[in-house]
Amino acid sequence: MRIRALDSIRGLLLLQMTLDHFGRPISYYLYQCFGFFSAAEGFFFLSGFVGMLAATSKGVKDPRQSWMRSRAFKTWRYHIVTLVVLCLAAWLFLPRVGHFFDAIYGHPVLGSFFSLLLVNTPEWLDVLPLYVLFLLLGSFVFPLFVKADRMRTVLLFWLPSLCVWIAAQFGLRDAVNSMFPAWISHGSFDPFGWQFVYFSGAATASWWRIAKPGRAGEVVRSLTPVFFGVVVFCFLWSHQFFPFGSLALPADILVNKDHVGVLRFVNFYMFMLCICWVVRRFPSLLDFRMTNVMGRHSLDVYTAHIVLIYIWMALPGSIRYHGPWNVVAPVTCCILLWLLAKFREKK
Repeated sequence: MRIRALDSIRGLLLLQMTLDHFGRPISYYLYQCFGFFSAAEGFFFLSGFVGMLAATSKGVKDPRQSWMRSRAFKTWRYHIVTLVVLCLAAWLFLPRVGHFFDAIYGHPVLGSFFSLLLVNTPEWLDVLPLYVLFLLLGSFVFPLFVKADRMRTVLLFWLPSLCVWIAAQFGLRDAVNSMFPAWISHGSFDPFGWQFVYFSGAATASWWRIAKPGRAGEVVRSLTPVFFGVVVFCFLWSHQFFPFGSLALPADILVNKDHVGVLRFVNFYMFMLCICWVVRRFPSLLDFRMTNVMGRHSLDVYTAHIVLIYIWMALPGSIRYHGPWNVVAPVTCCILLWLLAKFREKK
């Protein structure tokens, strides 16, 4: 059973990510607008959360969660087709974005091989590979969450993800990447850090499933003011809105996006718990028809958004950095993405 509000929120996050990627002036107001985190964290978390709900409902007929491996292969196909199309387009008639594919142009055989393995991931083409990886891992981890019948069991299965995330804060990714040629583009997102967001979403959904309704509701209600307090404080801190003096911004390692710094994750998780409270208390408040359809077809929408971003980046700076084009173009692209989702819905 799908929760409409979650699909709507995923659609909203897709729109925000699209507008963020188009740059200023819109991104100036949207990027990390709620604190020390971005829309990407929300999308990864909800993907894990919704994936866990799906794994629970499909667990009887598909206990091995083979649907996740099928979904991973589909996502891999979407990524590879997009990469090939954009790589050829940049070579033939979009030279301004050709530098993103230097690894493939300079090393055609090895570059293509590592791209197929999702090791070489140019900018904006580094998110879908993470989903492929997390879905494959999830096909083995989610059955454990489905079988869990106690909170301590959920925490036990979640613990390895926590340990990997901690190691990511101390250079795990750099150590692994050093085994590959230096010319490979590994993208901005650290898979060892971002897997924690995804599997935390899955663990939260598992806890949501097994917790006793009365007790769980009481715990959430009692802690909700604390969650809101943390979120408001981080919002004021990140935007330097304190009325009685300023507070120095936290060190980069605490709010780093690449590895998902500790404060960044705490701020984000408290925000998501507040959203959970809103969804439980007012189920229809965050259900929007326009974004709901986009959330249901997130793979198509996100893939199309990548193509639109590359086309935008291929345009001259006289267009990208000046109005009204830098406002009209991103808004138009959001409308096109919504139309694509509507088309996929009817099909």
